[in-house]
Amino acid sequence: MRLIVTVVLFALAALPAVAGTAHAAPAPGRADLLARRLAADPVQVTDHEPRALPGDAAAQIRALVGRLGVPVYVVVGPTLLPRSKSASPSELIPLLHDRLRKNGVYIVTDADGGGSARQYGGSLPVDRAWSTARLEMPYDAGVIAHVRRFVEIMTAPDVARRIDERRREPERPRRDRGAERDRKEMLAMAAGTAAGATALLVPLAVRRRRKVRR
Repeated sequence: MRLIVTVVLFALAALPAVAGTAHAAPAPGRADLLARRLAADPVQVTDHEPRALPGDAAAQIRALVGRLGVPVYVVVGPTLLPRSKSASPSELIPLLHDRLRKNGVYIVTDADGGGSARQYGGSLPVDRAWSTARLEMPYDAGVIAHVRRFVEIMTAPDVARRIDERRREPERPRRDRGAERDRKEMLAMAAGTAAGATALLVPLAVRRRRKVRR
């Protein structure tokens, strides 16, 4: 009888430890969740920046990368801040490949077309083509235009030559491209302000003339 009581007490004492172990099981990380989504659809576009991307962004990207003739997995996510706890694109790509266990081209980018690209199971210059596309595109071109240029480079008759020709050209600093974009925005704003002022002043001038005639 004493033996039975001892066994029962020992089992009861072990229950909290077992429950604690089950409770401490780690939740699926970002890479796990993205890998599951990529397994269902190889092009995943974030819904965190709806104003930055058109509603058919995923469909456009899917059609573009389909021209490469190899499996392509694309993740378009929010811009990663320098101190973000999330893995950077270059760190996230191998995690996704490790979980999917599928060879192909992996692209992790943001709505602006940053990020990284890498191929597993092949020797295509994917990373160089991606960075070359970024060099060629305007600062505010966006991810769809970036993917389109990337595909154009990858489908060129001589991909290596296409990349080398662009890289031999002097690179225009990105800050200059950003300054140019800011100047365009300021000019557009000034034009809008002038148009609004004109629309306001013309009726006032007409009223004043009518008063003078009276």
